Amino acid sequence: MAKISEVVMEINEYTTMALYLVRLIFTNLGGERRFASIVAKRLESLGALTQGDRRAGPSLSAYNYDSTYGKKALMVMYRGIMEQDSLPVLPPGCSFEKPDTIQEFILKGKAALVSVGIVRDTILGNGRDSGKLSGRIVDSDMHDVGRFLNRLLGLPPEIQNRLFELFVSILELLIQNARTEGHFDSGIVDMKANIIELQGTPKTVHVDHMSGASTVLFTFTMDRGITWESASALLEEKQKDGLGSPNDGFYESKREWLGRRHFLLAFEGSTSGMYKIFRPAVGEALSSQLPHMQCMHGPNCKLGNFCTVGRRLQEVNVLGGLIFPVWGTIEKALAKQARQSHKRLRVVRIVTTTDNQRIVGLLIPNAAVESVLQGLTIFLYTQ
Repeated sequence: MAKISEVVMEINEYTTMALYLVRLIFTNLGGERRFASIVAKRLESLGALTQGDRRAGPSLSAYNYDSTYGKKALMVMYRGIMEQDSLPVLPPGCSFEKPDTIQEFILKGKAALVSVGIVRDTILGNGRDSGKLSGRIVDSDMHDVGRFLNRLLGLPPEIQNRLFELFVSILELLIQNARTEGHFDSGIVDMKANIIELQGTPKTVHVDHMSGASTVLFTFTMDRGITWESASALLEEKQKDGLGSPNDGFYESKREWLGRRHFLLAFEGSTSGMYKIFRPAVGEALSSQLPHMQCMHGPNCKLGNFCTVGRRLQEVNVLGGLIFPVWGTIEKALAKQARQSHKRLRVVRIVTTTDNQRIVGLLIPNAAVESVLQGLTIFLYTQ
């Protein structure tokens, strides 16, 4: 498996003109899908980092089980087998008309997890629970998809495949629900603003010893709003053309919020009472009294300069260049962040408005930049 991963990385790092065909061959045993899962995760990211879209890479997304949804599906399955929650799908080989088949599967599944060391501290029940196993799954195993797939290989084929099919069924259900609710992350994220400029010279933060390729930190300034003069000109133009409404104009809040009054620009639509509104919170800084570099919580905000709520100008950090060798290091650094939104790895595309320079890479939250750079320094000296 390690050799296959090395081949994938070498294709990414050294190949420019030659085309490689990588074939993955495995049996129908559920545990063997771990091989495809590892390669799929790397190749899916390869498509995003080299071509600007995960979907541009090889079509192996169906095998990427070690994802956010995969980890959640594993937890749901474990809780169902341990009878802490009900299973959201019907286990393979079972029938709703025959509830005993479901209970029988749960007993077999629990015994299988005990035999491979996933369920620990087991106790055999007495009395009414005679013959039933009870135990616990440690927190570190609840989301460890790699460990689950690896341990599956130690089970007989019949229960191995049934456990794997149950896991995949739950995973598919979670993804379908996420799609329905509009939460599913299906590709790269475009960073957009009215003005995007590269700040200073990109900083080389890591150089690979084998290839000489570098990992580069790009810092951008994004202006999500417009100047007071531009906003005034927009209103004047509307009024000059005779297309405006007497209700068009700037509005000031009647009450103070977080120590200041707020402003917005509103244009009345064709339907009476319906307005098109430009708010500072969504990028339009429509008054010279609004802060450019300070969040709307004020100077005493507990997040300090890292807070971007209501700020017109934002600083964005993106790691580009060679990513795969340092992917794990970045992932560990983000996992230590306090805010949940800062722990997520996001592949983004950003295009400067001044010279149309296009960068695709990993978005690094401002609060995590120092931690990531420290991790890369340690990684460099441990190679």
